[in-house]
Amino acid sequence: MSGPAASPPTFDPVVVIRSRPYIAALVLAAVLGVPISIIAYGFLALVSAVQQFVFVNLPNQVLGGPAPAWWPVPWLVLCGLLTALTIRYLPGTGGHSPAFGFKTGGGPPSGRELVGIVLAALTTLSLGAVLGPEGPLIAIGGGLGALAVHLAKKDAPPMALTIMASAGSFAAISTLLGSPVLGAFLIMEAAGIGGMTLSLMALPGLLASGVGALVFVGLDGWTGLGSFSLALPVVPPAVPPTLATLGWAVIMGAVGALLGWLIRWVGLSLRPVVHLNRVLVTSALGLLIGLAAMAYQLISGHSFTQVLFSGQDALPELVENAADYSLAVLLLLIACKAMAYGLSLSAFRGGPVFPSMFIGAALGIVASGLPGMNLAAGLGMGIGAMCAAMLRLPLTSTLLATLLLGVDGVAVTPQVVVAVAVAFVITNVLPVPGPAGPTASVAPDAAGSVQHRAAPRADHATESSSEGGSTLRGRWTAWLFIIGSSLFALGAVPLYAEAVGLRLCAVTFFVGSLFFTCAAFLQYREAVDALPAVRATRRHPFWVWAPRNLGWLACAVQLAGTLWFNWSTGNALRVNLNAELTEQRVWRPDALGSVAFLVASAVALRDAGRGAVAGRPRPRMWKIGVINLAGSVAFGISAVAAFVIPSSGEVWNAGLSSLGTLAGALCFLTGAVLMLSPESTDASVPAVRGTPP
Repeated sequence: MSGPAASPPTFDPVVVIRSRPYIAALVLAAVLGVPISIIAYGFLALVSAVQQFVFVNLPNQVLGGPAPAWWPVPWLVLCGLLTALTIRYLPGTGGHSPAFGFKTGGGPPSGRELVGIVLAALTTLSLGAVLGPEGPLIAIGGGLGALAVHLAKKDAPPMALTIMASAGSFAAISTLLGSPVLGAFLIMEAAGIGGMTLSLMALPGLLASGVGALVFVGLDGWTGLGSFSLALPVVPPAVPPTLATLGWAVIMGAVGALLGWLIRWVGLSLRPVVHLNRVLVTSALGLLIGLAAMAYQLISGHSFTQVLFSGQDALPELVENAADYSLAVLLLLIACKAMAYGLSLSAFRGGPVFPSMFIGAALGIVASGLPGMNLAAGLGMGIGAMCAAMLRLPLTSTLLATLLLGVDGVAVTPQVVVAVAVAFVITNVLPVPGPAGPTASVAPDAAGSVQHRAAPRADHATESSSEGGSTLRGRWTAWLFIIGSSLFALGAVPLYAEAVGLRLCAVTFFVGSLFFTCAAFLQYREAVDALPAVRATRRHPFWVWAPRNLGWLACAVQLAGTLWFNWSTGNALRVNLNAELTEQRVWRPDALGSVAFLVASAVALRDAGRGAVAGRPRPRMWKIGVINLAGSVAFGISAVAAFVIPSSGEVWNAGLSSLGTLAGALCFLTGAVLMLSPESTDASVPAVRGTPP
């Protein structure tokens, strides 16, 4: 018989704290706090200097004035290119992806990996991507702390490495969030440190953080570069909480959770696409971010810098001048910033805190106009809800919102707690954002490559990957059509045109047409990939000519129609066009686009109808074809009613034109939503020869 099982060894935290090695660790943490905080300060100063040169000094030198609206577009493309090359070819993949939040575990980065982390973060932050510096600084501080231990003692125990890496991270963000305690709290909650581990690790980290805060303050005055700590110079006065504000806190928490889920869905859904060709896709994402910033400045008249960057520098100005922003401009700012934030999460390197706070503050300003609300409560609830949704750290989110408001933050704490709690619960109830199926198994960033689950057979793996890619492209096509048709429907509503003006209404149609074109191109490529294989190859050229294939013909004609809509809606943005030019540049391409849509819908319906079997329900694609055909007819009626009378220069029937556009957009919206639902397994569909790539 065996004896009783031996109990696992235990240790007393008090004994460890009194030991000489732990005292030595405290001394080393205090010493490391000085150089690591200096390096962190220098990194932030370098990022600020590059931003100032690229977006302020350089346009003044080259163009002789402030940066025009198009200025950020080429720089964001360069940002995507350089960041992708760094992630692709340097060790460490530039650190972990911010789409997954703050990464815990895995150990600090090595010395070789720190180079890639610094370069990826530098290009991301300084050239305009919408991420914050806290994530890279935590990784840099942890890596430097672990490197110092290796240099001092190569055979140091793992606990020593962990403690010093944590202390380095504490020092690196000692005052970035406005308080060394808040930065330390963020790291501890993200890592899930508690119990005896908290007792042992908190003291060296807080000591290094305090030393780092003193170094930051000294460097602020010595260098004259200013402070990089988050602060609000002007804080709105707080009002005691009421039942009304507590009720609005519940709604703010729900709105923050849903918006945060949407932003994370964009970032996580794009990651499989990024892994297909990181350099090309990341550069394209940079282009989209730059276009969003350009559109914001053109429409609102405010600087594109409010959309770009982390939002740390723009937040004080936004709060101070909150009364100068109209509701339409604030909603546009939230939409553009959220879009750029989601795109940045998918491929760039940085932290998720500051963009969340900026979007939350904008939401709070919007909510401050509600009955029974005030600006201080709105800011606290908005920041807390967005941070809880994006960071999934409720205690840190509460502190971020309340400490930012200073003394007045105490008065709004009850509302902030309610908003954070609601946002955190809803965020955890909602399904995990991102693609499902084979594309969801992409590894976080292992060597910058895509890794799929192993399949029993090689041919089955190929088939699964093909189906996953086709399904992913189908979802993207549906969502692009949903956004485009929603914008067309919105622009056709008379109340919307009266509220925002004809100029912004025309911009709405133009942006919607761009989404239509992107969706039509994806459908065209899907039709090309479904063509029969030629000469034992599965891949087809970028453009093909197959007019006898009804699927290809419908998609090609539809794509041509969307390009005509781009031309007509783009020309509609121009002012002072006479009747003749309006007829040539707006009405004619609009009419041609409507005809193309009508022809494409008819051909697609004919192609889908070939799969119908007597006695069985019609396949889903046939039903979508009928709805799209009705939408094309409505678009045709709208085009006819929009004819410009040469003698007067007026539209023949503006009311009928708007009604036709609205009806057609709703039809296409319905068809796009149906595209998201899976095809019934018992439905008969046309057989497609050939295997998609």
